Amino acid sequence: MRGPNYTKLFKQTISVYDQTTYKKTVYRNAFFDFRKVQNVDRTGSSEANTALIVVPGAAQPFRVGDKVMIGDGPVLADARAWAEFIPAKYSGLVVIRYVDPKYYRGALVHWEAGG
Repeated sequence: MRGPNYTKLFKQTISVYDQTTYKKTVYRNAFFDFRKVQNVDRTGSSEANTALIVVPGAAQPFRVGDKVMIGDGPVLADARAWAEFIPAKYSGLVVIRYVDPKYYRGALVHWEAGG
């Protein structure tokens, strides 16, 4: 069963870094969109940058805690390189905070994540 035809959106390259092995996997069929969100509370207004990441297919491409970078990112050699690989130092890098599988007519068609 095929999902909706929105493959025109999936033309970006992303690098997904597994948090346990530091291994990089490159996907060339992704959608990556930066967004700015605003929160208002008793102390006032604050803004934060976030991202929406979508990868088609049934295989889970990322988990909460993994890191995703737009483009073909660097190779991380070890735990020290992982610890230094943070959004404050690398533009286009996001730490995954949620992962959500999406279904169409009962079949898994893509994965969404954000951070």
